[in-house]
Amino acid sequence: MSASAGALPSALTALLRGEPLPWRAVPAEPDAFLVACATEDVAPLLWHGLREANELAAWPPAVREGLAGAAHAAAARELLAAREIARVLAALAKQNIRPLLFKGTALAYGIYPHPALRPRNDTDLLVRAADVPAARVALDALGYTAAVQCDGELLFRQFEVHRADALGVEHVLDLHWAISTQSLFADVLTYAELWPRAAPLPALGPHAAGLGLVDALLLALIHPVMHHQNDVRLLWVYDAHLLAGRLDRAAWDTLVERARAKRIAAVCVHGLERSRALFGTAVPEDALAALRAEPVAGQPTAAYLAPGRTWLDETASSLRGLSGWRERARLLREIAFPSPAYMLRAYGVAGSGWGKALLPALYAHRGMRGVLRVLAGRK
Repeated sequence: MSASAGALPSALTALLRGEPLPWRAVPAEPDAFLVACATEDVAPLLWHGLREANELAAWPPAVREGLAGAAHAAAARELLAAREIARVLAALAKQNIRPLLFKGTALAYGIYPHPALRPRNDTDLLVRAADVPAARVALDALGYTAAVQCDGELLFRQFEVHRADALGVEHVLDLHWAISTQSLFADVLTYAELWPRAAPLPALGPHAAGLGLVDALLLALIHPVMHHQNDVRLLWVYDAHLLAGRLDRAAWDTLVERARAKRIAAVCVHGLERSRALFGTAVPEDALAALRAEPVAGQPTAAYLAPGRTWLDETASSLRGLSGWRERARLLREIAFPSPAYMLRAYGVAGSGWGKALLPALYAHRGMRGVLRVLAGRK
């Protein structure tokens, strides 16, 4: 859990669980409480819960106004985001590209009472790898600009674009052709298997679809582990809590089956136990028992549960997860020598006539800086 919210874990989780909590029981001043809510992205959600419970009037005016301001701003932002997402999906559909929405936006429109209650910084889209070139062209035609980020087929498996609308609101899309940059997780859930199980999201137009409930919960359970060194974010755990609450008996059996087949049972147990500890999530005991019974030795992804993992650990795991030495060599090459186009953009010399002449020096500088960051434990 982030540092600011770490001082308020019991209060924030109790409020998210819908438990009555008087302000005098909150161990923080109004400003610190609002900072913690903003850091954990739960201010709109808490405002909604307190308002539904008719408890806002008993809270300090500064807290009421702060939560209300965050909720109203999120609602206004969501109106613009929904219109933009529908526009993007319609344009991609004209090119026969059918993205799957996943993570924040899909959850906002699939399981939350109102999409503005689920803040996120971008919209994640999963497409077939074969559709990536056409998707780039279509997004460029819509006015989107690619972010300066390292490229590589094995290294990132995604690209980010952004666009400012007429009101100056920034819209960020993260287009993936695999769910993870980590090779051990990249094919745990593939577009080919997810699409037939997709669920429509009609509020975002006729072309919007998100993951089915079981797939969405599997992704919510593995996401903090595979990309964030198992960081605890209340909103991520709350996502899993809401998803788990919608599963019936047959769906739990399906989740166990898929988790075992994909060799992510230990990661799923970890996430479900965390959700149960924080929010009292109802998880069938026999489902947990079946997941725990899966031998950890046969689950390479379980290594991601170890505390204190670093960039070197992540890279080593990704290398081991690739199928052969040719792919491993390719990944190392993508890490050490990203494309010249990226290097020129990253160092701000893409438009200069002498930029290419500087490439050897730029690669050397990047390599030295990377080594120093690894040695200092900052990478």
